[in-house]
Amino acid sequence: MTNNEIKMNIVEKLSVWNIKNDGLFKSSIYNHLLNDGITENGVDAIFENANDILLHCPNPLYDTKLGKTGIVIGKVQSGKTSNFISTIALAFDNGYNISVVLGGNKKNLASQNATRIKESFSGCGSKLAVLSTEQNIDLLNEKNIQDFLDSGKKIIIVGLKHQKHIKMIKDLFENTALASIPTLIVDDEGDQASLNTKAFSKTKGESSIYASIKSLKAVIDVHCFLSITATPQANILIPQISVLSPDFGVLVYPGSDYCGLNDFHGIDSKKHIKIILATEQSLLDGSVVPASFYKALASFFVGGAIRRNRGEAKFKKQKHSMLIHPSLKKPDHKIVLSKVEAVLNKWKDISKLELKNIHDMAYKPIRQHLLNAYDVFKADGVQVPEFNDIEKDILLIIRDCSPVFLCNSDSDASSNEQYYDCNIFLGGNMVERGLTFKGLAVTYIIRRAKGISNVDNTEQRARWFGYKRDYFDVCQVYTTEDIARDFSDILDHDNDLWSTIERAQARGVQFKDMPRIFKLGSSKLRLTRKNVAQSDSFSFPEWTKEGKFLFDKESCTSNKSTIDNFINDNSSLMKPMIIGGYENPKYQIIENYDLNKLFDNVIKKLIFIQDAGIDKTDFASLIEVFEKMKISVPIDIVFIRYPDYDSREIYEDGSINQLFQGHGTRYPGDSALPNEKQDAIQLQIHFIAPNNKPEIDYKTLALALYIPTTLSEQTGQFVGRAKND
Repeated sequence: MTNNEIKMNIVEKLSVWNIKNDGLFKSSIYNHLLNDGITENGVDAIFENANDILLHCPNPLYDTKLGKTGIVIGKVQSGKTSNFISTIALAFDNGYNISVVLGGNKKNLASQNATRIKESFSGCGSKLAVLSTEQNIDLLNEKNIQDFLDSGKKIIIVGLKHQKHIKMIKDLFENTALASIPTLIVDDEGDQASLNTKAFSKTKGESSIYASIKSLKAVIDVHCFLSITATPQANILIPQISVLSPDFGVLVYPGSDYCGLNDFHGIDSKKHIKIILATEQSLLDGSVVPASFYKALASFFVGGAIRRNRGEAKFKKQKHSMLIHPSLKKPDHKIVLSKVEAVLNKWKDISKLELKNIHDMAYKPIRQHLLNAYDVFKADGVQVPEFNDIEKDILLIIRDCSPVFLCNSDSDASSNEQYYDCNIFLGGNMVERGLTFKGLAVTYIIRRAKGISNVDNTEQRARWFGYKRDYFDVCQVYTTEDIARDFSDILDHDNDLWSTIERAQARGVQFKDMPRIFKLGSSKLRLTRKNVAQSDSFSFPEWTKEGKFLFDKESCTSNKSTIDNFINDNSSLMKPMIIGGYENPKYQIIENYDLNKLFDNVIKKLIFIQDAGIDKTDFASLIEVFEKMKISVPIDIVFIRYPDYDSREIYEDGSINQLFQGHGTRYPGDSALPNEKQDAIQLQIHFIAPNNKPEIDYKTLALALYIPTTLSEQTGQFVGRAKND
């Protein structure tokens, strides 16, 4: 596959309906993507993605009252926008009439999304109205929207991710005929701002944007809410009761031209990641410009000349850009801007003289910087012409380079890049998420949060990722050792996260039931913001017990049948357990049983009580961790006092008093049974009848899982959703 081509893998299919694939809107977007330089195979792949995503959504022809929430997971800077625009197009051809796009929580990002959506659907003519909550307020009322629909138009409403703008959209649907119109809601950068930032704060309650999204979902009868993100940690870890907890998930794989974590921060990282020495004075300090910045600037200009030498037309179309990301603070931006402008203006002035063949002595140190950068490219294996053959191009690029464009909430000059082939950007938060810098080749980033950083926020800063295979060899990132190490650790985590989802898919595990256990080997990183989602180091206590009675005869009968069938199928493996050196026929054991088979044949079929202490997710998490550790751990299954049962007092809330039988004269106690094989996992199967509720004539299944301490201690490199969520 080539530039911007995307391959997608479906995680789970929750519904099946025949999707029309030859409609007007698909045709329009299809042609737009072709004209945008994507190959026919690439566009086909994008619409295969859209088709599979839409399969998860409510069927607008049959579903009258159904709302779903899904998550579409891509890679940073991998072209996710093309996917959601294509999904909207396909939805419009298949019975959806309205799409709401929450296009970012900053005006520039929302504006970028609105512009791109209008351009993408420009071929639809009078069949579509694209309205903005900023620019089309007068049109955003029920009558006008209904008039558009009556005239055969589809509607896209692009809104800023802000409570006032979302309320404006919600008011269109509330108590109106529009509430019954099938609607696709797209939340771009769905891990940012949308989630409940008060979920775990001291004040509790609901944050404004989350509450407004919750209200919007509540007033639309048939809808699908799609969160689009490359950093899904928060969405995956939020409590399942949240309305934004995904019902389904989709992985969107980037095309072969994509350069991301593996390319920049993998085995060959030294070719692209240039470490700024800890002993060097920072660009933020004093009046001195550090040597590393001169190296980065020279590499930017020399790399641009190498690209221009390869093909002038291609160079101009793709642009050539540098990003400077020194700090979050706007006063710091002014300091750095002043320094960088002074250097750039000096280099521009001297380049003009040299192009007139006036050899100024001031060019000599600049030329040495350029030569040094050229030598680095050559040493890294970049195919380069002779320096003398591109020196004039270097000078032309310096001369014609843009001024430094400041991108922060005080001044966003990024739109001015259209007037230059080579552009330099400087900023903080505004450049960290969503914004795309065309032809970004050199990044100078020294900003890192103090203490512990969040994986999702840190990864979103990687604006250097993207579809740049044809000039990847001249891409460089100048950064500190701490930041480089962060991204190396995030690479391991990201690969593990995707593998976790893929394994769940392969096993047919629904997204909501997927184990939330992920590898994270750095103590300087956590998965996401603590006020949004809680994660803990993964570990099992020695015993995890099912401590409640299931007050449902049908469910208890079903569980009993599942266990009986398992025993019948494996009766040849059962034998009396040896306790205290003697066989005890009341305790039957199946030794060294395959944990995966146990999960598929028994655990998945059982009915568990919510918050009873143990459920399917505990077993799924255990299997997931062993997969990540690349070990195979069998399990001993012990049938307690089989085929008899125990009677226990059952409290009003269903709690079982003393599930385990204690130590006796000749019996060490249920909890001591693992002492016979202390390094083995053990699952105890109990059947309990209430001795204080004569009206109940059935028994409940109760499980108890033992994990040896030696195994539990090995899981410290993994983190997962906090157990109290």
